[in-house]
Amino acid sequence: MSQRDTESERRYRAIFENPFDLIAVLEAVRDAEGTIVDWRYTDANSAWVRAQGRPRDQLLGSTVGAIMPARAADLIALYTRVLTRSRPEQYEERCAEMDLLISLFPIGRDSVVTCGVDISARIRTEAEVRRLLEVNRAEREWLSAVLNSLTEEVYFADPQRRYTYANPAAMREFGHETVAGEDIEKIVSQLEVLRPDGTPRPFAEAPPVRALAGEVVRDEEQIVRIPRTGELRHRQVSSAPVRDNKGRIIGSVSVVRDVTEKRLRERERRAAEKQRQELISTLAHELRNPLAPLRTGIALLKKVREQPQLLDTVPPMMERQIRELVSLIDRLLDVFEEKDSASA
Repeated sequence: MSQRDTESERRYRAIFENPFDLIAVLEAVRDAEGTIVDWRYTDANSAWVRAQGRPRDQLLGSTVGAIMPARAADLIALYTRVLTRSRPEQYEERCAEMDLLISLFPIGRDSVVTCGVDISARIRTEAEVRRLLEVNRAEREWLSAVLNSLTEEVYFADPQRRYTYANPAAMREFGHETVAGEDIEKIVSQLEVLRPDGTPRPFAEAPPVRALAGEVVRDEEQIVRIPRTGELRHRQVSSAPVRDNKGRIIGSVSVVRDVTEKRLRERERRAAEKQRQELISTLAHELRNPLAPLRTGIALLKKVREQPQLLDTVPPMMERQIRELVSLIDRLLDVFEEKDSASA
């Protein structure tokens, strides 16, 4: 062998024996008519031999039918197709707990090379990505179900002050089909929004806008005229910034609760309490009225021995005043019982 041939062989073996690929050379086994009936392993690198889990001398010279009888029919047909068409093919398979990308290509008149690249890391990554996508899909479906079932309105906005989402409750309240991509100011400017004291609320004070600037707004009350009904409704808004894993604000979330009925009940309770206080004050004043006649009656009874005729007028008068006093006390007790019932 010439020096040039020796150098070429050395380069060939260096490439052939690279530690990253599983390489084997196969030669066609033909019958008397020249039909390929099997393939024989004529060479293989160390990585391929290790993957097969057998000594090299048991592998080289053996046929595919002998080494892999369960898959022999498919592999013989595949290798034959690559050889006859002179066109490479690729497929994936699992070998010795490795996921391999197998490349087949013809060399010469009767030989093919199979080269396997370990893609286990890629397969694991793809599997993990699929798992995370499935988890993400399940979480999105769960979140969507929760948001759809809420009676509170929920809004999401992006840093450009555009709405990106509103749940069905929000859509129903304001008659929108969608607000995605709509500017917050454009939507809010179409509404009459007041502070709790009835003064107009500037757009700069809108909770979603303040949240995008980093502020957390909790249970801030506002009064809004609802386009659907035209009535003024009391609404309680909470907004907070949404941050990424580096702490940057990437949006805001707002939750709005209608508290009109609650405020109405509070006004009714305050009015009822005021009425009770006024009634109690009136009754307390009226309680003093029977006391003066009773004191006078007691003073007159002390003179009954001197004026027996007082027995005919004083006791009936005192009885009337006592009845009036009892009636006032009963009315006062009723007021307190009504208060206790309302509190319960």
